[in-house]
Amino acid sequence: MRQKNIFKKEFLELTGCIHIHSEHSYDCEIPLAKIIKNAKQTELDFITINDHRNFGAKKDEVFLAEKDLCVIVGTEINDPENNNHLLVFNSEKIRENEDAVVYTKSYQAENAITFAAHPIEKRRSNKYRFYRWTDLENDNFNGLEIWNFLSSWIGKLMPKINGIFYVLCPAFFVRKPHREALNYWDKLNNEGKKRVAIGSIDAHTETIKILGKKIRIVTHKMLFKTLRTNVLISKNAEISENSILKAIKNGNSYIVNHKVGNPYDFYAAISNGQDKSAIFGENVQFENGLKFYFRLPKIARINLFQNGKKIASQLDEKGFFEIDKSGNYRLEITYFGFGWIYTNNIYVKEKL
Repeated sequence: MRQKNIFKKEFLELTGCIHIHSEHSYDCEIPLAKIIKNAKQTELDFITINDHRNFGAKKDEVFLAEKDLCVIVGTEINDPENNNHLLVFNSEKIRENEDAVVYTKSYQAENAITFAAHPIEKRRSNKYRFYRWTDLENDNFNGLEIWNFLSSWIGKLMPKINGIFYVLCPAFFVRKPHREALNYWDKLNNEGKKRVAIGSIDAHTETIKILGKKIRIVTHKMLFKTLRTNVLISKNAEISENSILKAIKNGNSYIVNHKVGNPYDFYAAISNGQDKSAIFGENVQFENGLKFYFRLPKIARINLFQNGKKIASQLDEKGFFEIDKSGNYRLEITYFGFGWIYTNNIYVKEKL
């Protein structure tokens, strides 16, 4: 947790990992106690547990007793073909054996907070199946994972060709989110639907057999040092499940690849330099003199996107871009070819 002052507005920045499985999922054996311990060791402020089709973690004694780390328990829903995975928060209902359009609309109707999980998947090996978002017209969700670590890692894994390298250095090969996922996200926002982006790890802890013994790889603790979603909440707000989910839902957040660098000194906002400013997820009315300011802890490549198209780029650690018209503005920041920071949009509106 860090305090940040962005154009005279005071925020708390919290760093967290989204989309974590525990022993309450059929495909994970890791106890919640170990997950929480690892999260604290890696200095996370919050985590989300999204076990498959259950809220079992809510009854876990470890969850009930935890006071320091904010543990948010949601679930992950899928259709009968095990596609269209959806992260669900702020709901007590498990919907099974339903088509994706049905359960996405049902959760939407009850004001649940939902995100399409790994909507764009690729695979180099036929050994691993896809878990697709089969109907891109189904956008009945609050946002989507534009970057899912496990999906990206498995997508490039070819056990007989590159397996040993991917096992030894998994984070090295998860370099950037799929451009198709970013394009899909931009398309939704360009249609005026205001969908937000999150980054996730999809932690299960994978295993391989060496000399007949199971060895855990891509562990929760390792993943906690990779893709995070950092949120900004008001300095005066209570640090709670509600305040964190509200910030994520509103897009007051950005995605950071911690393996590339800790973003401790990062901030970005659009401002006229005087009395008007907006952070990620907020609106600001267009006027002459607006600039998209940024500051980084080290020199990196900062790319400015407007309505999904790159319109400017700088190699720097501090500076600004001129904003000369309305649109959806966001930053993609890379470091020596690795994706580092991906912000949610700031919405510059036409003058009334």
